[in-house]
Amino acid sequence: MHKTAVVTGSGRGIGFAVAMHLATAGYAVVLNVRKHVDEGQHALSLVAERSEAVLIPADVSVAEGVQKLRNETLERFGEPDVLVNNAGLGIASPFVATEETLWDKMISSNLKSVYLCTRAFLPGMIEKGWARLINITSIAGIQGAPLLSAYSAAKAGVIALTKSVAQELEGTGVTANAIAAGVVRTKMGESLISYLGTTEQEWAKKFTLTHKLVEPEEVAALVGFLVSDSAP
Repeated sequence: MHKTAVVTGSGRGIGFAVAMHLATAGYAVVLNVRKHVDEGQHALSLVAERSEAVLIPADVSVAEGVQKLRNETLERFGEPDVLVNNAGLGIASPFVATEETLWDKMISSNLKSVYLCTRAFLPGMIEKGWARLINITSIAGIQGAPLLSAYSAAKAGVIALTKSVAQELEGTGVTANAIAAGVVRTKMGESLISYLGTTEQEWAKKFTLTHKLVEPEEVAALVGFLVSDSAP
């Protein structure tokens, strides 16, 4: 019987790469998008070539959306073995120009979504006695990022939340990890570099040791390791 993985925000970018990687590893995959359903359907068609998969459109930054995601996941596959909290949003804005509505949107999209999804799925995962919780955060949550104060604060919260939950999960057979990549070659990453008025090559040379952007597939490979038997 397939193990099942739920990957939020998996219509493109990191989430899609993770969904493809896990499907290749034999997982049944629940894909999720908030509003770009056509994009999600295209992602589903590719993932479904590798393993059993379903697309569940839902806004995971609100409780109603997460309940829909959980209910439909249980109906199709039962309790998942892996939850990858990837859904998020980055909108650049100088801190002094960041209105409360934008701040709340960033916190809800990037941090509250992790809280809601984890709270919804974790009890069932603990009951299974083996499961993996993986939260996609960002280097911005460690060192901050100009023009992304709200995003950075939310991603720092994801790191702290993951550390706390990991300690509570000791002895349950469930592990919790956070992945903080640098700027990844996604629509959001490329938009940020453009917004900062530089080029990919200039940015990578100045801010990375590898002098290149992280590829979504590299993040997916790390997720693959963390859900494998090789990971502690």
